[in-house]
Amino acid sequence: MKPSRALVLTVLLGLVFILPSCTGDVLTPAQRVWLARKGTIQVGVFQNYPTFGFLNEAGEPVGLSIDYWNWLAAKLNFRVQFHPAPFDKQLQGLENGQFDSLAGLCPSPERRARFDFSAPFYTINTCIYVTPARSGVKTRADLKGLKVGVVEGDSSQDLAKEANLTSVSFPTYVNTVMALANGKVQAIILDTPVVDYFIKKNGLQDKIRRIKAPVARSQMSLPVKRGNAMLLGILNRGLALMTPKERQQIEKKWSGE
Repeated sequence: MKPSRALVLTVLLGLVFILPSCTGDVLTPAQRVWLARKGTIQVGVFQNYPTFGFLNEAGEPVGLSIDYWNWLAAKLNFRVQFHPAPFDKQLQGLENGQFDSLAGLCPSPERRARFDFSAPFYTINTCIYVTPARSGVKTRADLKGLKVGVVEGDSSQDLAKEANLTSVSFPTYVNTVMALANGKVQAIILDTPVVDYFIKKNGLQDKIRRIKAPVARSQMSLPVKRGNAMLLGILNRGLALMTPKERQQIEKKWSGE
């Protein structure tokens, strides 16, 4: 006589609860059951935020954040699917359940009111960039009276507003960088990995200079929908397993060093 499907399911779930203790699984039995039922973690990712996340020539999502997610998926044995989307669509998708998480997000007070966040996994510096000929700029206060390029909806826009600067908003990061290179603005405030990538890619070393001292430092974390404690716990357990050497390998790959 064949066992009933209900009995088979009961046995399988029982094994899920027993096996982790035998194999040293870092996840709890309940977390394993949640992942098994979930199937694939859906992650919204950046389309044009190099080197953290962007699309390569084949239209595939690549970057530091993608490598982090792939490492987590391999380490914790789950499947992940990436969905490139504009930044505002990423936030909407996370809020409405289309995405389970995102490539990474800095947990500002406003965002903490909307989402829950993992432990930080990557630090991003935000700096001022000017043309090489411009002197006397060290802080945001020195940008008074200048046209300062920022990205619409980005933290750079908030930083310019806080300092009462005359800002000019652009839709993308590359638009903002090229606006400085082409003289449309006299300075920009942006995250260093992005600007440094476009400087190198477009040969702008003679047109753009970075002010060394950061104006802000942000901690990238993995966001989940408010109240999704199960996935949050899984991500935190995974991030805690990553060694300094493993982090260095991923970050060095995308730093160009």
